[in-house]
Order: sequence, then C-alpha cells, then structure tokens
Amino acid sequence: MSTTTPSLGLGEEWRPAGEDALIERVKALSLDLLDTTRKPVRRGQHPKQHGCVRAEFIVEPDLAPELRHGLFREGRVFPALIRFSNGREWDDRKGDIHGMAIKVLGVEGEKILESEKDAMTQDFVLADHPVFFVRDATDYVPFSEAISGAKGSWIGLGLFVFRLLFFGQPPWSILRAALNNKPDSPLRTQFWSQTPYRLDRLAVKYSCRPDLSLVPTPLAYDSADKLRIALSAHLETHEARFDFLVQVQTNPITMPVEDPTVAWDETASPYRKVATIRIPPQQFYTPKQMTFGENLSFTPWHSLPVHQPLGGINRTRKAVYQAVSTRRRELNGVAMREPTLQDVDEGIRSDEVA
Repeated sequence: MSTTTPSLGLGEEWRPAGEDALIERVKALSLDLLDTTRKPVRRGQHPKQHGCVRAEFIVEPDLAPELRHGLFREGRVFPALIRFSNGREWDDRKGDIHGMAIKVLGVEGEKILESEKDAMTQDFVLADHPVFFVRDATDYVPFSEAISGAKGSWIGLGLFVFRLLFFGQPPWSILRAALNNKPDSPLRTQFWSQTPYRLDRLAVKYSCRPDLSLVPTPLAYDSADKLRIALSAHLETHEARFDFLVQVQTNPITMPVEDPTVAWDETASPYRKVATIRIPPQQFYTPKQMTFGENLSFTPWHSLPVHQPLGGINRTRKAVYQAVSTRRRELNGVAMREPTLQDVDEGIRSDEVA
C-alpha cells in the first residue's frame, strides 16, 4: 500500500489504497474489546460519564461570510445536550483523556448517515487534548492490536504500559501526554475536536474554551467521582459557558487534513468564536437522566454535509462508531433513535433513546 501522500489543496482529502481493509480490521478489534460481561454493556471509548446536561448552542449573529454556513448560517439559539466523560478510567483522580460530546437539536436539513438522513441533530465530539494520537488507519491497526492483546492478560497489559511510558514516538508519546490530564472540573476544561471537518469549502478544527470567570476552582474532592461531584455542585445553582471556536486551515502542508497528530499553528490561523454554549443551572444526577446519557449515541457523522468529517481517522470512526453503537444497543435491548426537541420539552425518556 502506498504511504506517500500526494500534494493536496485546502480542504482536500486523500484515501490511500487498502484503507477499507484496515478500517475493517480496526472495527473488528473494537467490537472484540467490548466488555459484554457487564450489564448494561458500556461504550468501548469514554464509558464513564460524569453527566448528561441540557444546554443552549447560541450562534453568533454577525460572523464573517466564509464562516456563515450550515449550523453557523445565521444567529440562532439551538437546544443541545452535552455528555462529559472519561476516556478509560473509572477513578477521576487518575490521569486520563476526557470527552465533551455535544448534540445540537432542531437542526434542519438532510444528514450524512444513510440510516439517519432525517435526524434533526448535529454532533461535535471533542477531547481535552489538542491532537489525536494516531495518524491514520495504517497506524490505528497496530495500536488496536496492542490493546486487544493486553485484554485480560497481565503480561500483555504490562507490555502495553511499558511501550506507553518509554517509547518516544507517536502514538505512545501523544497518548502518554493525553493520559496525564487531571482536570478539577469539566466546566473548567478546554476541549478540541482533534480531527478536521468541512465548513463548506474550508477545512476547520473546533475547540470549546470555558469561561473561567463563571466557574471558580472547585473544592478538592477526594473521590473517584470528583468530576461528577464538581459538575453537579456548580450547576445546582450557577450556569456555565463555553466559547465554541473554529480554526480555519490556511496551509495544506503545515496544517494537514490527513494527519491529526499535527497541531495547526494558532499564530498562522487563530481560533475564532462562532457560538456560545450556555449550560443553565440544573440537576442532572438522577437515575433517569444518567440512563439517558448512557444510551445516547454520539458520532461526528451525525452531521450536515457542509460539516462533513475529514481525514482517515474520521473515516475510521464512521465505521467503528456505527458498528460498536449498533452492537451495544443490541446487547442492551435499546432501540435506535436520535433524541428530538419533544424529548427535551417533555422530559428525558430513558427507555427509547440510543
């Protein structure tokens, strides 16, 4: 398989020969890693949620013309749902990568996924590290094989940890840095999309930057659930806000679409605000709402075509996320349905949403 990437223009992708077979291998390994002994079966990635909260996605009214597309076409307030999570750890006191998955509701227009063309949702999936830890499907296969080989084996797990701690090259060096994150609250953490997305004819990356003036440093909770406790303690009486930002690709060589291990230079292309995320005061820590968040499915491919995910990692995600989500719903006996505005208006219905 050729590994030489041709010269690409702004926003252009390149699908190497043999990529489909590699993606199928990653998908098979991801399905094998699902822990089917625990009920309900948890996500393969980001299994521990700190909470699923209601929010508003408030689009800026006077954006520059090149940004005014799709969800950002006009100033508008959309209802949204946000799930905060850990990448792997169940103890919040340990280092890990953390997730912020946003589902914007009431989004008109045909969507990318064939099975959900009429869905009224747009997802953004972000993590608290600015770059992804593998370059493409070619690199993803040995990484997935290493994790699969460590499953259930102390020797395999030891070898995996050894490589993570002592190897200096990606994916190990990037993953090692990401897994060192120990935030004090999801509401005080900056998140990044890591991978690029289309914005009409542009390619962009996203970031959510917290408004720290609204969220003081929480008490130092000595608890495995300290992030959920901090989230709940603040939102019980106060709101929180994030700036939703985009960074436009301006150089296809130094800001590659097909290599998400490379950070795009913020001096060459600063992040620009396109929306505000407002999380109002609320109580989310109830059995019904936690079950709702557990059953929600997030993928960057819940998307309008104008915001299409770009690059090999996103192409891999499309197959893996769909396969794992479908299998998990089957094992848990949960129907497939995207949430609607009516769900939010009437209250969360935990028995129908997957």
